[in-house]
Amino acid sequence: MIFTKHLLSQFVDISHIQFDKLCTLLSNIGLEVESAYEIRIPQKVVVGKVRSCNAHPDADKLSVCCVDIGSEELQIVCGAPNVKAEQYVAVALVGAVIPHTKNGELVIQKATLRGVESCGMLCSSTELGLPKINNGIMVLDNTAGELILGKEVGELALFDDYVIEVNITPNRGDCLSVLGIAREIAAYYNLRLKTEIDMDNVVTLGLGRVLRILTNEKIDAYLLYRVVEIKQAYLPLDIALALARNGTLVDDIVCNFLEYTTYMTGVIVNAYKMQDCIDKENALDDSPVAQLSIKKDENGLEAVFAHEKLSILGTTYGDRHFGTRSEVLILEASYVNPIHIAKKLYEDKIKGDASLTYRSTRGSNPYLEQGIDFLCKKLMCASNVLVYSGSHSIIQHTDEMMIRTTFSAINKIIGIELKREEIASILKSLSFRLEVTGDENFFMIVVPSYRHDIQSIQDVAEEVLRIYGIDNLMPAPLPHLQACNISQAYFTYRNTRNLAHNFIANAFNECIHYVFAYSQSLENLGFTQIDENLALLNPITQELDTLRTSLLPALLDSVKRNENLGFKSIALFEIGSVYNIKREEKNKLAFVVSGLSKDECYPHTKATTWDFFSFALVCQKCIGEISLKNIRDVEDSQTLLAEFGLRDDRILHPYQSAFVYQDDKPIGIIAKLHPQITTQLDISETFICEINLCLNNMALTQAKDFSKYQKSTRDLTILIDKQIPFYRVREAITQAQIDFVQNVYPLDVYYNESLGEQMALSIRLVLQSYEDTLQESQLNNATHAVLKILQDSFQATLRA
Repeated sequence: MIFTKHLLSQFVDISHIQFDKLCTLLSNIGLEVESAYEIRIPQKVVVGKVRSCNAHPDADKLSVCCVDIGSEELQIVCGAPNVKAEQYVAVALVGAVIPHTKNGELVIQKATLRGVESCGMLCSSTELGLPKINNGIMVLDNTAGELILGKEVGELALFDDYVIEVNITPNRGDCLSVLGIAREIAAYYNLRLKTEIDMDNVVTLGLGRVLRILTNEKIDAYLLYRVVEIKQAYLPLDIALALARNGTLVDDIVCNFLEYTTYMTGVIVNAYKMQDCIDKENALDDSPVAQLSIKKDENGLEAVFAHEKLSILGTTYGDRHFGTRSEVLILEASYVNPIHIAKKLYEDKIKGDASLTYRSTRGSNPYLEQGIDFLCKKLMCASNVLVYSGSHSIIQHTDEMMIRTTFSAINKIIGIELKREEIASILKSLSFRLEVTGDENFFMIVVPSYRHDIQSIQDVAEEVLRIYGIDNLMPAPLPHLQACNISQAYFTYRNTRNLAHNFIANAFNECIHYVFAYSQSLENLGFTQIDENLALLNPITQELDTLRTSLLPALLDSVKRNENLGFKSIALFEIGSVYNIKREEKNKLAFVVSGLSKDECYPHTKATTWDFFSFALVCQKCIGEISLKNIRDVEDSQTLLAEFGLRDDRILHPYQSAFVYQDDKPIGIIAKLHPQITTQLDISETFICEINLCLNNMALTQAKDFSKYQKSTRDLTILIDKQIPFYRVREAITQAQIDFVQNVYPLDVYYNESLGEQMALSIRLVLQSYEDTLQESQLNNATHAVLKILQDSFQATLRA
């Protein structure tokens, strides 16, 4: 919506309001200002009058004009097709800088055009930085202000102005007009709104003698008709500029008046030629009588008919070509309920005139007399027009929107305590009517018919707050209406997602499978199943006939599907519920990898495959510090396998499988998939892990002290029984608590027939002090202590 101070002043006096303050106000009351600027006409552009206009002696398209600027008369050569004698024009004097010509900035100088001297330039609207209104020069009229020859054009009232563009939200159809904007400003500043229109030049001939309106059924619209006789018409400059700024200026003068009326007042107006609506059969006293019939068309929309359909109310204007000759017109102002027409257009997929439906579906101004009177007044001021007395109207009774409320309820919604008188004053300034009820605590608010957006007490409270000013509210903390709801479920969920993020950060993809499983698949893979007495009575499919006791079968199915789709690198994980034999639910984490750990990509021209230790390292990165024990070395291995949902170890590789320990407690299994199972499932080498985690009690990582002194390492190669697993070696060294030994880990293992039942195990000791840099003697003492532990515990010897 684009408007100017000049246009607003037709409805409200804002001469005392500063430009920047008005822009701030509009944004504060919900009409967001998107752009605003002052009109600046170049200096040395003055009002002139064309005294004479003669053809150029040596050019067909040029005219030689004598232009009076008050102090002197100038000879100016002009190429505009619309220049004529007796016109008031904008004259750029010698030395004026015109920034908006076709060739950019132009400094006006004396020139000779085809042998004729020219001392200035007659300007078009675009050359002065104004919207384009024609293909020639801009002709000034009395709407521009007092035309004094020689006066700067920029000092005229029409150009001593500013332009504001506001963004209107879809629910504020009442602000799609200058009158709507003026109403908002008047309400805020408590100004008087000028809506009364006095008209002269009304002929005594009554409208009823020349126009008949017929309605044979109830229609959902308000209508008002008047008749005018236009003898001669021209479009005033202020109207042309206003329409051009909004992109609605057309060639037809009457159409421009109609569009301008809707733009200014919000009332949808239309016009029909009297001669196209003549009903010769029912003429009175040999006088032609026009007849319009208002009824629903084939789509159920209210339409205007004469000999044929002329228009559809709120949807299409019909054929609007009036020309410039003398004409008697039937003027029509209409209003259709926006909800009714919007539903109809949507349900029946009807397309109308875009600009018309935009206004009608958002809500036009239902005060039809405002629009029709404004149109007649503008026509009479700008043209030789006669208005027939009287009018025809069609009014349907509708109930007023009434909202029952209290002042305390409004205060409670807006969060502050306003006095009753202040709330009442704001509502009255917005044209709301207050009516007292029988209950002293309640009153009725009658909503103006043009405010289609007001439906509830919350809407009313918003109106009060808009005008009172949201910046006037004192900041206050939000009340705590809800108690702290952090529960064990919250910590479980948070820890679950944190764990999932760890795996996602290591390039795993999260899966979600049904909690149901295929019993035969569980049987083939050696997993336990729930007790038959607790089985599902009515499974959804045969392949999902039981509750899952492990997450791994479904993950292995997903591995196979992804391999069939051509993926060579697969890493999946899932966190979900599983059930034990007694159908007791608990949460587990399972993750699997298959194929390549890294694809071929330069500079690594060869792909990297997964191995047991790199897989175990990912497990440690994601869930924290863990230790592994070979399943064969654990005495109660069968009991632990059953606890983790396995009837036997058929799914596990015999030499690459282990129990996972955390804080010395077994929490799951990790293994390479048995080759027979890999072949049975027709998948690549796969590594699996499934663990139990107490997700509702995962403590935060605790920071530990670290030494600021450098670390030292010592590498040892020992001969030891090859049946002894490394974790026992590590436990023995750790439990001995040898000074300065911070860590121990394996480097290499070597087997040879010459070694017999022994193997060569290379280990690395990490030594560090918290108090000082270690001396060579301290390093040697710690190393000898480790060797002694290994010799005493495992009969290990240092390899020569």
